[in-house]
Amino acid sequence: MRNESNMKKRGALTLGLMFVGVVASTGCATVQPYERGKLAHPTMSTADLSGPGEEHLRAVTEGAIGGGTGAGSGCGCN
Repeated sequence: MRNESNMKKRGALTLGLMFVGVVASTGCATVQPYERGKLAHPTMSTADLSGPGEEHLRAVTEGAIGGGTGAGSGCGCN
């Protein structure tokens, strides 16, 4: 009986330590406003659009078609 009790306690302790380890290894951190520029991916900016072809491609992949100068088929294959 005593051996089963110790095994249950040891299992609960192991499970608790594993939970703490998983929570501690998530890597969450507070990012200051001045650090966000370094972490932003360059493709998140629309300033790099070079022409209407790339603008159409970006609109199709984002699903934000409309209000453009050209007519599209809606599937992005034209």
